[in-house]
Amino acid sequence: MKNIIVYGSTTEKAFNKLQELIDNMNQEDIKKVTKTSLNTGIFTIELKSGDCYKAVRASDNARGYRWQYAYIDKDISKELLDHVVTSKFIPEYGIDDYWNFDRNLEDYYEWY
Repeated sequence: MKNIIVYGSTTEKAFNKLQELIDNMNQEDIKKVTKTSLNTGIFTIELKSGDCYKAVRASDNARGYRWQYAYIDKDISKELLDHVVTSKFIPEYGIDDYWNFDRNLEDYYEWY
């Protein structure tokens, strides 16, 4: 099971990117979609495989989101990128293996 986070510089950008991802998924793979208004800021997708996608506005309030893969808005500031986004990467095989992780972090996110 992977936590996949879509970080946006705004909630709207994160929602739009996640919607784009949904539109390109096999609909039979989707177990549950939860989407509220932009004001509430909740948009998640749970796949039958157990993978979970979440749309998140990159801010200090997003520090609690751990991820194994991320889509990152190119307009997010370097400060937020360093302190809120990339610092929350946890390898898929668990936090205990974090210090033994020897792969390139750039293999685990993509810009949009």
